[in-house]
Amino acid sequence: MLLIILAISVSLDTLGIAMAYRMAGIIIPCRTRLLIAGMNGVFTFLAVLFGMLLGSNIPDVLFPLMGAGILVALGIKTLWNALGENKTADYDKDHSHTIDLREGCMIGVVFALDSISAGFGIATQEMGLFLFPICTAVLCYVFLAIGGWCFYDLRRFNGLSGVVLIVLGLLRMCPGIF
Repeated sequence: MLLIILAISVSLDTLGIAMAYRMAGIIIPCRTRLLIAGMNGVFTFLAVLFGMLLGSNIPDVLFPLMGAGILVALGIKTLWNALGENKTADYDKDHSHTIDLREGCMIGVVFALDSISAGFGIATQEMGLFLFPICTAVLCYVFLAIGGWCFYDLRRFNGLSGVVLIVLGLLRMCPGIF
């Protein structure tokens, strides 16, 4: 359950950005959404693997604290961005009002950064680690699709995902809870 909540938290920004693009008349086609989601899943998987490898070389007490600190920092960054000006980067470089595969690659890397941080941060979890990249990829695609249909600007809800990440990080710092 923790992994699913975390996957929702790191993927929620895709919903807000897809909504912003929809309101600007920019379309993210299905194959571009698949590319972005796939990149998110692959990068997250690699982060989990790297975190597991790194975790075997760091003292057992320190690595969970580092992971919790990463989640808290990611939550603060997400909350800060949600409370700020909330501008959406313009990845439609050719002004075609469609995000093509090349532009989708740039978006995929940006979206994957939060998932990479979270994947690294949860690498000490024992159960379901390889479910996390799958969840982030699926949720990224679903949120991009939903955002493409929605006409409402709900990007302020991204602040909620920041709060969830902070709480999860703080709970991980408490021994015996996670």
